Amino acid sequence: MLTRDSEIYYEEFFDQCRLASIQHSLEWRDVICGLEKDEPFFIIAKENNKIVGALPLYFYKCKHGNLLTSIAWYTISGIICSEDAHKREVYRQLLDYSILLAKELDCNAVSISTNPFLNDEELYLEHLKPDYMLENFIQYIKLREIFNKDGVIVHPNYTRKSELSRNLERAVTQPLIISERQTQEYIDRWYKIHEKRMKELNAEPIPKGLFDGILKCLTPKGKGKFVFAFSRGELVSGGAFIFNKKIMNAYMLSMDSKYKDLRSNYLITYHVLNWANRAGIEIFNWMSSDRRGGGVYKWKEQWGSRELTCLYLTKILGDIRHWRNMDYIELKRNYGFHYLLPFNLLKTPGLKVTTKDDVATFMQDRNEI
Repeated sequence: MLTRDSEIYYEEFFDQCRLASIQHSLEWRDVICGLEKDEPFFIIAKENNKIVGALPLYFYKCKHGNLLTSIAWYTISGIICSEDAHKREVYRQLLDYSILLAKELDCNAVSISTNPFLNDEELYLEHLKPDYMLENFIQYIKLREIFNKDGVIVHPNYTRKSELSRNLERAVTQPLIISERQTQEYIDRWYKIHEKRMKELNAEPIPKGLFDGILKCLTPKGKGKFVFAFSRGELVSGGAFIFNKKIMNAYMLSMDSKYKDLRSNYLITYHVLNWANRAGIEIFNWMSSDRRGGGVYKWKEQWGSRELTCLYLTKILGDIRHWRNMDYIELKRNYGFHYLLPFNLLKTPGLKVTTKDDVATFMQDRNEI
């Protein structure tokens, strides 16, 4: 287990992992801890007294059953491992210990995501032996497919006549100004837009404390960035972007729907992609969306996005009959922003494997009742 005394060695290990995301970092841990809802546990594996693997987990205490998870507050992390380590043994140690820890914490379940950029699913299945499995997806952009070595955009979606190019052309003619000022005032103003937009989408807004934490913990270290769009002095949209070395996550992008005709989200995204390419970032990770083929999915796809899958795995360790007797809306309310297990399988005997699209259909059907 990672201790305060060994954090400097974790930082050295973390910096050497090429495909580690910012959500594997101690800074992201501090962002989450600022919400005062989770207790972090960073499980580490060592070889020759050197850290060679890690699995960041968060303990969520709930009266309906405790949970140990790597999937909290839109975190997709999973295990990271040194390239020269004995990979299978590292995964075994980390996953075995995660189960022991969950039992010590009296958890009903442990839920862990795989890293979509690593081909390691079989190691999780072998050593975690999950009871539930959900196939999730992310969309991402390889920036070298968008820009040439001189930083010039060469992808046909941008250079030829397309819906993307037409919307970008329209956006640049609007009275819009992009700002990268990292101020609490701008975040406070943007958060009101985020709340409004989430209400329109019948979704739960991310707690403001998380964005405040990004400003406090990530931006001073060059690992987070807020980008805002203004029109005639009015803040009309903004986004939170978090990154580490080669991977940038588009954590949240929210626009005031009253100004949708300005196409400000197009201008923000275009601005951020250019900045990321200049900064040496290789992968722009949109993260996930509600379903394949939906409006959000198609919006991301037009930017030259590819798709990767990852697995959300849940191992049951206690009595979950209470969960089965709860409505999924009640479960969401009590475990908000923490992945438990696939709601569509909770009351279905036998079936243990599903997809993000199946869950989305299930939740839509329930919301329409």
